[in-house]
Amino acid sequence: MMKVGDLVRYRRWFGFKGPLGLVVKEMHADSSFHHRIKVMWLGEKIPVQASALSTSGAKITAWVLPKHFHVIDKNHETGNETI
Repeated sequence: MMKVGDLVRYRRWFGFKGPLGLVVKEMHADSSFHHRIKVMWLGEKIPVQASALSTSGAKITAWVLPKHFHVIDKNHETGNETI
């Protein structure tokens, strides 16, 4: 389960090469149905996903389902990428 402070990557249709972010807020963590998170995008450039997951295209998303993101840990490997 995701929690505040987790490093996450946006899930794309094919793989996990989407932009990185940090979970900054969560609500209803005890319910898989109602669980929502807010993610702050990392990096200088705001990714195109920000316009879809935010009302103003800001660096912090609106409340979204955690299923749109994948938790990254320091031992996680995806293809040639090691975090």
